[in-house]
Amino acid sequence: MTTRPETIRRIDEQIFRSDAAICRHIEQLDVMGRGAVSQDILSNLRTFVEHTMFKIYAHANDTTYDYQQIGKAISFVKTKGNLKFLWRFHAYLQIVASHYTLEPEDSERVMLKYYEFMLKIKALLKTEHGLEVLANLDKFPLNTDRNLQEYYEKIAVRLSSRNHNADRSSSVNVRYYIHKVKPFFVNQHIYYEVTFFPATGKTNKFDRIIAFTKLDISKYYAVKLWTVEENISLLGKTMPILIIVDWEVAIRPIEIEKFSRIFGITLQNHASSAEGRGLMRFLTQTGFNLVELLCFEETHYRKVRSDILAMFNAKVSNLFDLFDRCREIIGSNRPGCTILRYLLYHLNNKVLTDQLGDSNEHLSNLRLQWGCIPFDKMPFCTSPLSHNPRLGDLFDCLDASNREHEMLARLILINTGINGQLYTPRKELERFGDVDSLVNTFNMKLHRSPRQQARRIKERNGHFYIVGYENDTVQIIRKLIELSSNGVQNYVNSVDAWLASGAYQVDCEEKKASLRQMFTQSSVALIYGSAGTGKSTLINHVSNLFKNQSKLYLAHTNPAVDNMKRKVSVPTDNADFMTVTKFIKKHSIRTEYDIVIIDECSTINNSDMKEILIKAEFELLILVGDIYQIEAIQFGNWFSVAKGFLPKSSINELLQPYRSRDNAELQTLWDRVRSMDDRIVETIARNQYSVTLDDSIFTAAESDEIILCLNYDGLYGINNINRFLQQANPNPAVPWGLQLYKIGDPILFNESDRFMPVIYNNIKGWIVDIKFVKDKIQFDIEVDKSINGLEARYCDFELLESAAPGRSVIRFTVDDHTNIDENLEVPVTAIVPFQVSYAVSIHKAQGLEFNSVKVVITDEVEDHITHSIFYTAITRTREKLKVYWTPEVGHRVLGAIKPRDVGRDISFLRNALTEYSTT
Repeated sequence: MTTRPETIRRIDEQIFRSDAAICRHIEQLDVMGRGAVSQDILSNLRTFVEHTMFKIYAHANDTTYDYQQIGKAISFVKTKGNLKFLWRFHAYLQIVASHYTLEPEDSERVMLKYYEFMLKIKALLKTEHGLEVLANLDKFPLNTDRNLQEYYEKIAVRLSSRNHNADRSSSVNVRYYIHKVKPFFVNQHIYYEVTFFPATGKTNKFDRIIAFTKLDISKYYAVKLWTVEENISLLGKTMPILIIVDWEVAIRPIEIEKFSRIFGITLQNHASSAEGRGLMRFLTQTGFNLVELLCFEETHYRKVRSDILAMFNAKVSNLFDLFDRCREIIGSNRPGCTILRYLLYHLNNKVLTDQLGDSNEHLSNLRLQWGCIPFDKMPFCTSPLSHNPRLGDLFDCLDASNREHEMLARLILINTGINGQLYTPRKELERFGDVDSLVNTFNMKLHRSPRQQARRIKERNGHFYIVGYENDTVQIIRKLIELSSNGVQNYVNSVDAWLASGAYQVDCEEKKASLRQMFTQSSVALIYGSAGTGKSTLINHVSNLFKNQSKLYLAHTNPAVDNMKRKVSVPTDNADFMTVTKFIKKHSIRTEYDIVIIDECSTINNSDMKEILIKAEFELLILVGDIYQIEAIQFGNWFSVAKGFLPKSSINELLQPYRSRDNAELQTLWDRVRSMDDRIVETIARNQYSVTLDDSIFTAAESDEIILCLNYDGLYGINNINRFLQQANPNPAVPWGLQLYKIGDPILFNESDRFMPVIYNNIKGWIVDIKFVKDKIQFDIEVDKSINGLEARYCDFELLESAAPGRSVIRFTVDDHTNIDENLEVPVTAIVPFQVSYAVSIHKAQGLEFNSVKVVITDEVEDHITHSIFYTAITRTREKLKVYWTPEVGHRVLGAIKPRDVGRDISFLRNALTEYSTT
């Protein structure tokens, strides 16, 4: 048996051996690149982390140098809140080793994520044990954007100069949810960029607020935050920033109440009890979440339970009695344990509310809906009701072992729903093990209900697919083929007579040809065209051709519907305009029309399109869109693959551009990006479309200008750029909560339930006046829409006089939500229904056009850039375009994006159509 000093010596030797390998790999950065080096470093990290935990354990306990003792070391470290980062790091490394064969690009992203942990280990071993490790960690480059690094360096100076204890000067009543905590690094010190939003029950990307701190804030539950305002100078401008100087866990009382209802009891106002306050302090001080607390081994759990109750001299233990019941189900792995663990991990009121139901015999008689069962059985490839968990959260709170069948199914689901790839090759799935066995395991675990059986995975030509997705696609294609078999009698003669009458002018030969062909042999017309080729104009031509027929106009979003209303010049008494969702979901609605016209078809998913074809009764169907623009959020390949199945008589392609016809170079860029021509870089460089981010972004080239971003968070995210640009507005700022508003700010409505149907999401406007009325704030907003008194009479706003043609001014007040009972959901009257919008997302800009467009693409979002997103962004302009990115980011983006290839889907779907026709 070795002595303790001998054990520690051998542990140190292994730590230094792993450290030397990691440092040696870092020295190869210039030769091998960051991705490959990351991959090599990860292979050594697990041993490094395990022996660091072993060292801590050996200093506190008599032990021998035996690998079996590492398990005890891990269990020991798990009980120490200040060492939580160590065993969490170890858990992440196990996940990577167990479920993924990482490519260099994946390893690089993982390395950046783990850099924070490595810095903490380096500091721990130096300060607690005098060991010098990871000496050259500073050589690992974290980002290539100099502006971003300068931004973080200036923030770090402000954070380091703050006396956090002195800055907590007042009580805070407002609770927030933490959306994201992102570490950043300056001179080998760790700081945090925290994105959060009000815990009001209504979540909106526009409501996210960014602040900075040195504090390691946990993201699990609602929190109270103490903030102060600061300013930094960047790009020649003053940028306001928020600093978090203190925080505490503050689970909402309603969330504890809702969770207790799962067990058939109701714990009201328990968050503020002595027991509740003790729990909040424990969660704040240790950084643990409730899942970790409930999974402590028995002796430690009982001690923590006792300590928390004693903290504020709690006389009752109702909350811990509830936790004991949870612990019993979780510890014995009974049905319901998985959903309980996930709900405990975040305790979010909306998520809890959506799961609540009657006593469920299949979930240990917990009061949870039947729809929770699939998630409880296979959480890594299913979701709780009305909620999509992050994969990282699932790994944090659930045991991921023996779930390879779920990981396989998840990959197929992502390939289909996000990447638009209906069929996944077998070779992509082999990383998980025996593919056929895993697919069989997944299918066997599905419930027998039709909805769950639609999730079955099957194989076709060495590729795997989800049955329901293929079924939907086949049904749509079969219906379109059926519609394409017969045209309109005497159609060409009627079109020629209409054109010759002079009652309506069509001044484009290409569109005349399309009009003459459209319904000669088919009852369905597919109109494909790139940006600016006049698809909306052709819709107007067809609408006037069939002026006397009833028509239904559908699109995915309200702005797209509104765009059709503006551009279609036909009487509206026999035409209805609405969103796809409204048409599908609303029961008491007209369904019979002569003609149905659907715009921006690439954004409509297969499931919705199938429902439209089932519900609508029509004679003619017109489908319009651009397959190269942003696609549906859910799986939607029908519009792309339809060209492969319908006759030429049904297909109309518009090629002649109009939006940029006076700018040949801009049109050339669009064409080359559309086809990913090798000369894209040369076109961008020759016309100076590309620029490294500088202060020109804050100087408008045109009055009709927009800044487009992909993400909402970060330095170059929508919310930050809005605040940055707002600073240049000379009008005084009016604070409301943590947000600022100024007269003259452009705005976009984003929470318009209160004003529907007159005001809906994405309607533009401008703040023309702001006042405080008692404890409310009053806004006068000029909206980009003409509203009359009849429309406004039942709306929760006052219609004011407006001199601007085509616009209206409305007045409304917003209640102070800090005065609302925290046990109640915040009402819509206490939510500001708009967001300041100097910048908008690329997705929201689809279908809109501006004289000048500035696109911001950074290191932070490059892995989200697709061909369709980039193409959509650059085609929003009529005249001027600037793409702000570094040369490195531009090179990587243009080297990685490519048009979606649907050739394989079309080929396999032909086989599927044959199968379906014989069954």
